[in-house]
Amino acid sequence: MEGFAFQGIFSPELRQGVEPEAVEQQWCERRLLQRIHRYTIDAHRQSIKPVSLETYTKFLFQRHQLVEIGSPDVESPPTLDGQTQLQNTLTLLDGVSAPAGSWEADIYPSRVRNYDPSWLDVMCISGRVTWGRYSLPSGLKTGNGSKRGSAPVKSTPITLTSRHNLDIWQALANAQKQSDQVIEFSGSGLRIEQDLQSHGASFFDEIQTRTGMLKAQMEEGLAELVNGGRVTSDSFTGLRALLTPDKKKPSTHRKRHRTAMFGVQDAGRWSLLNTFTVQTEQKPSRHWEILDEEQVDRLISIYLQRWGVIFRSLIDKEAFAPPWRVLVTKLRKLELQGIVRGGRFVSGVGGEQFAYSETINELRKLHKENSTNTKPVFHCLSATDPLNLLNLILPNKKLSRIASNRVLYQGGIPIAVMESGAVRYLRDTADEKKWELQQLLMKRSFPGKLRSYLGSR
Repeated sequence: MEGFAFQGIFSPELRQGVEPEAVEQQWCERRLLQRIHRYTIDAHRQSIKPVSLETYTKFLFQRHQLVEIGSPDVESPPTLDGQTQLQNTLTLLDGVSAPAGSWEADIYPSRVRNYDPSWLDVMCISGRVTWGRYSLPSGLKTGNGSKRGSAPVKSTPITLTSRHNLDIWQALANAQKQSDQVIEFSGSGLRIEQDLQSHGASFFDEIQTRTGMLKAQMEEGLAELVNGGRVTSDSFTGLRALLTPDKKKPSTHRKRHRTAMFGVQDAGRWSLLNTFTVQTEQKPSRHWEILDEEQVDRLISIYLQRWGVIFRSLIDKEAFAPPWRVLVTKLRKLELQGIVRGGRFVSGVGGEQFAYSETINELRKLHKENSTNTKPVFHCLSATDPLNLLNLILPNKKLSRIASNRVLYQGGIPIAVMESGAVRYLRDTADEKKWELQQLLMKRSFPGKLRSYLGSR
């Protein structure tokens, strides 16, 4: 009772193949047991041989099931149906913030073969997935005034999250805003906001009937509210409709390519998001303290699922993650409990690293396969893709995170980038190979029905 000694089974030979009831209990002095525990953890850390950044990047590509491009023999049939693949992708990218136009133009098609936008709508309508803006809009002013929100564009950061983890991202998003900051909207946006506050989630025509606004005013107001992180809709169709170019405006594309496939009336119900409006009685001075112990555990689990191995450089890529010093304290406790392993799993990056035991085994297996497999495999990613680790692998090579910029990887090594329409090669490349690599960089694959709002990107 004084905590001087612990009762348990401490000898490894007594743990193997013997029923717990048949084993005689052992006793160990507290400080001695603590030293044994520390020696065991240190031995585990020293026994791990780190893999290269190239191997780790290939591991991430496999974990996220990125579609390989290149020669026809690389094209392998998918092991899962498209909707299951999309569900796995949504789980791995839970809480990731990316430009609105990138999700269905680059991120999903690069992971799901023959991606169908109706799959995403089904998951949103069922309530398993929700979308919205959880990064604080720029241009806020303090006091009574605020800069008006602009209509959403393809670069507006949008987050898709499972409803189970929605509380985490809402808490982290709300903590970004200072108490004296306000987000105000124009007349159209305010009328829609007030109507939804009074009547709750409503369909487009119901809001229009009650407010007496024109359709164009409605679309403008909803676009402003989406850009300010104030509203969402039952399906992803609502965002697609707001991003579809106005067909009344002149366009250089043929009319058949610009016909709107998604109407704002088909978005289901529109509802308010309270992400930046919830006022807490005593808001913590440090924003990460808004999460409780259980939420921090879930957040770490999300990061471990997404990255396999987590370290400071990766956490810095997350849109609104708690500081690394907060997470590493919790991760050390989990290591002492035997839930995660600590050590150096990836070479070329500094600081402490943590992973599940099964992840370490996967990295070792992939490292052995790389030594025997020499067939080139290519992956092409948008610069906005969360798996684009160009700045981590090549710190001296900068690439703006714009949807039109792209990176070509051979295995786990970036070999070429396309920036502002110009191709740059990061490694010495023979002239006869440059044309082939340029075609791989420019190749795009997304459903034809999305062309109305993705345009000619």
